[in-house]
Amino acid sequence: MARSARIKTKRLDQIQCEFHSLLISCLKECAEGRWGLFGQHDHLSDADARWFLWPEANRLKQLAEEITAAHEAFGSRNEVCDRFLALCTQRGANILGEPKLAANFLAEIR
Repeated sequence: MARSARIKTKRLDQIQCEFHSLLISCLKECAEGRWGLFGQHDHLSDADARWFLWPEANRLKQLAEEITAAHEAFGSRNEVCDRFLALCTQRGANILGEPKLAANFLAEIR
C-alpha cells in the first residue's frame, strides 16, 4: 500500500471513530427528547430555528459527509454513516419525530 493510501486510511479510521462515539451520544440525547439531530426543522426561519441549534449534530453531519467521500474514493461504504445521512434527508408529515427516529436507529446499531 502506498504511503498516501496509508495516511488516508488512518485518517478515515480516526474520523470513523469520532463519528461513532459522537453518533451514540447524540442519538441518546435525541432519544431523550432533544430535537435537531436529523434536521427536520431546517426549513424554519432563523428566529425559530435557534431552538434546534446543536453544534454536535452539525459536526456529526460533517463527519458523515467526510466519511462518505473517503469511502467513495476507496470504493467502499460505511452503512451506519449512509443510514444516518438517509435519516437526515427524510421529510414529510408521516415521518417519525426525531426522538423516535433516534431511539430506533440506536436500537438498530446496537
